[in-house]
Amino acid sequence: MDKNLDLSSLNLAEKQLLSQAFETFNRSIEKLRTYQAKLQVQVQTLNEELRDKNQELTNVLQSLKSGLVVTDLKGRILTFNRAAVALTGIERETALGQELNGLLKLPLLPEPMDKAAFAKLSDEPKELRYRRADGGEILLEVTTTPMESEDKEAQGVILNLNDVSLLKRLQDEAQRKNRLTAMGEIAMQVAHEVRNPLGSIELFVSMMKKDFTEDSGEMELLNHITSAIHSMNHIISNLLEYSRPKPIQLEPMDLAPLVAEFVAFSQHTADQQAVEIDFEGPEPDLWVKGTPQLVKQVMLNIFMNACQAMDEGGQLSIRALAYEETDPLVLERFQKQVLKDRESLPVVRVSFKDTGRGMDEETLRRLFDPFFTTREQGTGLGMSIVHKTMTSHGGTIEVSSKLGEGTQIALLFPQHQGH
Repeated sequence: MDKNLDLSSLNLAEKQLLSQAFETFNRSIEKLRTYQAKLQVQVQTLNEELRDKNQELTNVLQSLKSGLVVTDLKGRILTFNRAAVALTGIERETALGQELNGLLKLPLLPEPMDKAAFAKLSDEPKELRYRRADGGEILLEVTTTPMESEDKEAQGVILNLNDVSLLKRLQDEAQRKNRLTAMGEIAMQVAHEVRNPLGSIELFVSMMKKDFTEDSGEMELLNHITSAIHSMNHIISNLLEYSRPKPIQLEPMDLAPLVAEFVAFSQHTADQQAVEIDFEGPEPDLWVKGTPQLVKQVMLNIFMNACQAMDEGGQLSIRALAYEETDPLVLERFQKQVLKDRESLPVVRVSFKDTGRGMDEETLRRLFDPFFTTREQGTGLGMSIVHKTMTSHGGTIEVSSKLGEGTQIALLFPQHQGH
């Protein structure tokens, strides 16, 4: 039987019906093509809208001031916004696809990231010290949030990063000021209470000396008592100097010759301590407002601390220069009336860098606390007076130190314009 349709066998009516069926079919095909074209347009529109929404979401994520990092369940980075780049110093292209803990060298996510570890993830913020790619160290506040689908299926982790170094520093400064105020009041009371009986003891000792000859054993003991009284008087004088509010007269002064003069003055002591002073002649015209004698005392305290930190000798590098400070973390250290809402500040920097034993974190944190000392014979007031003097000069202090790697202390003075 011939499988081809034999139209000759159809009558007229059948041929008309068949023709109508073909026309209906063709119209249906055309409608289907029209619908397909419309559907393609709609799909294209939806794709464009989706791309736009994704771009908007990307822009939002990128514009967040907080660092935003999204990882998969293996801790590999999927999202790394601009703020995260700024905080870490790591470029986005470098970060994407990397394992988060290894990249930042911080235990931000549990290892391994199994179901039990994922369930225990907490959104409680934790603070971690992070060393940036450029070597700077900041305090990071990290919040981790589990990312789940609608059916509670684990998808990954969202991490929010914030630099709280400035906030922590301001909190520490406020606490230090409160401690200094309270301790200053106590110190003044104690100093006055001790000085009165001390004067009586010195008077009685001077009267007793009249009864003995200079070469007697008793006179030797009395001389020791007198020496101890003088030492205690010196400590009390330091206490009163520290605690007694005293107006300071600030006058325009050039730090360049002052620093050079101090280095020459300290050379003999440095030679005795086997300390080599590495000093480059400072730039000229390092003008600030201050009191020369107080600034010398500040430098002397730092110099003596550096020498004592180098038990077997070492090198002390001293530098003085002027520059424009733009780091907001440093600018926040200056008094508001000095900064006046500026984004930069002309600064004179005098730095002392030693090769001594360095300091641990506890010593570094308490360096400017009154009566805190790591030496048996120390009073713990030297660096407190340094801090107080720099504050009274409208300046600030930068300290960096590590055990076994030495210490660097920098004095930052606002430049005096129009001298």
